[in-house]
Amino acid sequence: MSAPHLRALAGAALLAALPACGDAPIEYRYDPYTGEAFPDRREPVAVPPGGLGIVTDSLSDTLSLLDLGTGEKIGHVPVGRDPVGLDGPHHVAIDRTGGFAYIGLSYPVVATGGPHASHGSSIQPGYVQKFALDDFRILGQVRVDANPGEIVASDDGRRVVVSHYDLQRAIKYPGDLDRARATIALVDPAAVLPTGSVDPPRITTCVAPHGMALSRPDGARAYVACYGEDVVTVVDLDKREVIDRIPVDASGGSIGDPDYGPYSAILSPDGKTLVLGNTVSKDVRFFDVEANAMDPDRQIKTLGAPFFPAFSADGKRLWIPTQSPDALILWDLETDQEITRRDFTADECKWPHVVDRLDDTRVALICEGDHVAAGKVLTLDAATLETKSETVVGVYPDGIAQIPGANP
Repeated sequence: MSAPHLRALAGAALLAALPACGDAPIEYRYDPYTGEAFPDRREPVAVPPGGLGIVTDSLSDTLSLLDLGTGEKIGHVPVGRDPVGLDGPHHVAIDRTGGFAYIGLSYPVVATGGPHASHGSSIQPGYVQKFALDDFRILGQVRVDANPGEIVASDDGRRVVVSHYDLQRAIKYPGDLDRARATIALVDPAAVLPTGSVDPPRITTCVAPHGMALSRPDGARAYVACYGEDVVTVVDLDKREVIDRIPVDASGGSIGDPDYGPYSAILSPDGKTLVLGNTVSKDVRFFDVEANAMDPDRQIKTLGAPFFPAFSADGKRLWIPTQSPDALILWDLETDQEITRRDFTADECKWPHVVDRLDDTRVALICEGDHVAAGKVLTLDAATLETKSETVVGVYPDGIAQIPGANP
């Protein structure tokens, strides 16, 4: 049958289906909808008896949830603002008293060329998102500067502080120190809202600040590892001013082209010592908090670049993850000697990034992986460094936080 005939038949069928002139139209009336327009249907998350581990998967835009007692992955939740693009959740901070989690969205530029090739290269403003710990629903968000690095919460839950590992700023202003220096942002947890969050105040600190620790319990001071300036910057957060910038070495280092590259900053259990992981000079150094000075007599040389270490509960031992070569070192701080060391193959743990003490017998080690395939979390014997469990998480895991369970 020809196309004109088909069109004619279709038109006749359509006319036959229309109601005759004068027929009343059919009308349906519905009761007004009284529910929530966009309900959040996330399931509640129960903390396992052995505790809950929260791991940021930077290139998967998820948080992996782990049973710290067994090492098993028990779930994951999506995070971020962009349902299509990459938000890059970097590190995570926990306010256990308030029941909140905070993550920094770094919007990394996807690149190749080794670990951290994309970190610090974004020109897009970052965000801090606030989540409820009972089901990880989002409670609010606030914009910060580009390349949020470390995010920490004070023990009393009154403040959240974010550093900005802004290498682009340092590259853009190589001869202007004041403009090359990036900021830390002081986030008021109560002011992080779903919309209309107040812009947090910033404090200009140093070139490419990353690792950071707060004094306990009030978080009145921040100790910032300044990768691009080879200094520790001490900040009075109440007065919102820099107190001092102390070189990590008597030589003074090199601004913009670091000789030492302090990347991580971890405070000892008694709050008296700050440990710095220097990824350029490949050593761990110690800052005396009470003296407000580096301790020149203490230094641990490492073959690989040291990242985020962890103290034992009594502060007498230190676990140090290193990259290239990939290893974990257990160091006796009393005798200043290596207790043991474990070297990893790429299949076992590629690019160890963070170690976190779980209890007196176990530590958790975050393995970044190659930033293409999924990364891992290893549970290791705290003394022998032997693997107790291995858990596959998302792509490029690089942060972990804990929520204690009933059986710590």
